[in-house]
Amino acid sequence: MFRRVMVAMLAGLSGCASCSGSSTGGAGSSDAGAASVVDAAASASVAARHAAADAAAKADAAPDPVAVVARGKMLYGRYCYFCHGTEGLGYTADEAPALASDDLLALASDDFLRDAIVKGRPGTTMSSWSVARGGPLAYTDASAIVAYLRTWQKRPSESPDTRSVKGTAERGAATYATHCATCHGAKGSGAKYNALANPELLASATDGFLATTIERGRAGTPMVAFKEKLSTEAIDDVVALLRSWQKPPDELPELPPKPGALSSVILNPKGPQPVFEPKADFIPADTVKRELDRKATMIIVDARPPSDYARMHIAGAISVPFYLVGEFAKQIPKDRYILTYCGCPHAESVKVRDALRGLGYTRVAVIDEGMLVWRDRGYAMRGGAKP
Repeated sequence: MFRRVMVAMLAGLSGCASCSGSSTGGAGSSDAGAASVVDAAASASVAARHAAADAAAKADAAPDPVAVVARGKMLYGRYCYFCHGTEGLGYTADEAPALASDDLLALASDDFLRDAIVKGRPGTTMSSWSVARGGPLAYTDASAIVAYLRTWQKRPSESPDTRSVKGTAERGAATYATHCATCHGAKGSGAKYNALANPELLASATDGFLATTIERGRAGTPMVAFKEKLSTEAIDDVVALLRSWQKPPDELPELPPKPGALSSVILNPKGPQPVFEPKADFIPADTVKRELDRKATMIIVDARPPSDYARMHIAGAISVPFYLVGEFAKQIPKDRYILTYCGCPHAESVKVRDALRGLGYTRVAVIDEGMLVWRDRGYAMRGGAKP
């Protein structure tokens, strides 16, 4: 339609120019006026075409929301469910929190949720999953998982930052010790539930988010609401205390070798065979330590993502993330007893054990209590990229 109008306009203008050209005087003025109108119309036509092309390009580039959610569901089923539960109800492994919680999802921004996936909570069992930190997930993958989590949300999103928070850390210390330390640790770490002093958490969470979460709790979880137990001032003081613990996140250490580049795979290569039950699914940590002390030969496999390994691992262990077992298997001999571990203490290590058994390894078991118990018992640990 636009093109037909333009053709008619141009045809009419050409006719006017011909008529005026046959008369004397004023012909140049008429020609210039006609040309000016034609140029303006042509420019408008080009701009309109460009705008339409830009809109089409943006529409083509925009991902299909249904496909994004489907991908997020698939990735959640690959990397998240074994700790947070198939339906996101949490506490499946190592007290991982519920994600299908309106008290979380209504307050948490997409950026907050995505950061938790991409950066993790270093020093806890919540791994860093991004490619940049040695994990398997691109930024768009993390966004897809967030989109899937949103399908569990029933309550409208709200901004907790409309709540003003003004507290004093000194007053907050006593309140925290009475109401929070049992679950979250005396200094916000090392206890059963969320590490509140974690640098990545505090870097992502706003004061309003923290205060509102304390007020409302998380229904259906161990996190109770404190609105009826604590005054607004007391809650603000607890938030101020948490802020006093905030430190910059640690720099990412050197990551362990990728598939094909493993070294020092076997511990005590010339030592005796360990005295383990050949068909055992789990071996106690103390039994493993006893065999290491007598220089028994074995392979110990850390099943967690690489950044977790780089920060802390059992001395002598190699890094074989649970999602890359097939790629690493070529460098793992089948003539040694293999022990796997994680921090959960079984979620990821069992996956490695079962994957290796599926590849024909006959003597594979899990260190039963996991890495954190190994550490707490004072057994040898180290950080860095090497075993």
